Amino acid sequence: MIHPGIYIHIPFCNNKKCDYCDFYSIACNPSHSNFQQIKHAYINTLASEIIHYSSELKNYLVDTIYIGGGTPSLLQSSDYSALLTVLHDHYAIASEVEITLECNPDDYSKNYIQQLSHIGFNRFILGVQTLDARAHNYIGRKSRLCTIEEIQEFCTIPDIIPCVDIIVGIPVQSVTGYRSMLNSIIQCNPKHISAYMLTYETNTPLRLRTKNPLQYANFQRNMFQKTINALEASGYNHYEISNFSIPDYESKHNLKYWNFESYIGFGSGAHSFYNNKRYYNATIDDYMNDAIASRTEDIRTQQDSVVEYCMNKLRLKQGFMINDMHNKTGYLPAKSFYQSVHRLIDKSFLIMKNCNGDICIQCTDEGMFMLDTILLELASSLL
Repeated sequence: MIHPGIYIHIPFCNNKKCDYCDFYSIACNPSHSNFQQIKHAYINTLASEIIHYSSELKNYLVDTIYIGGGTPSLLQSSDYSALLTVLHDHYAIASEVEITLECNPDDYSKNYIQQLSHIGFNRFILGVQTLDARAHNYIGRKSRLCTIEEIQEFCTIPDIIPCVDIIVGIPVQSVTGYRSMLNSIIQCNPKHISAYMLTYETNTPLRLRTKNPLQYANFQRNMFQKTINALEASGYNHYEISNFSIPDYESKHNLKYWNFESYIGFGSGAHSFYNNKRYYNATIDDYMNDAIASRTEDIRTQQDSVVEYCMNKLRLKQGFMINDMHNKTGYLPAKSFYQSVHRLIDKSFLIMKNCNGDICIQCTDEGMFMLDTILLELASSLL
């Protein structure tokens, strides 16, 4: 039986988007009188979409549910109770399902987390990003600054898996100040830490006001290596480029993306991958007008699939097996592919080894920083 994940996209952000963010979201004012109307209309559309696609997944057992955004924590526990009821009524849900919610500091309270825990959520991600006010202002973070006391409280709430997101390589941070912040977070004992390198995405306000982001590359690389060293020394397993966990607390849902496994997305801007096909939903206006018609198949060539497979699997420390790539993409590597792999091995970006009769390809630590270069080289071998 296939075990897909379900992703639900909540596109609303509180008043303004963060300056570094290029995820699909729309700014709104939660205190405005019409927000409740918009929110309830969106939830009703989500419910209709969820029910519609249940027939396609009737033989599947869902074992992960992930609520992302936007800012999912703008919704109340009663909103999520309604959505989870729809899911349980129309899908086969595993008894040990992982249910994750992203939460901003603006919306965080122990009571809110406990309310969600009582209706079935068991994994929460607190979007800390930074505890440094200057760094917070530099990246244009719109949510308020989180406090270490809140992280301490969050990490002691019973019956949940507390996870923390941080951003690495913000230029105005000192090495000493960043290490102190990271050590403080580690001492709170979150089960999982996602440490994302600051990126200057095209056309974001952060990129538009930064003349030359490349000038920070060496600084960012150095800060990320210090992050890896500190987290591994504290018992965290560096299992994916940006993700570290206490053993057995890896994100089961996100591993579906990286392992090229099935997931279905609901909501405006959501993406899906199941039955070896990719789909994406339209943005908010078209989605609200007709959610079903707004879903479009994203046609991919075999070359596209192989590059996507490598892009995702090489994010994982364990890399990939040639037989698994063949099974999931239909591609049996030709001589040109192995020639590209050997060139990347010569540059110390990749490792290739025999694993129980199969061939395993992994990134080196250096290769994880050079993934774009690796993918360009591998893609050229498929032409």
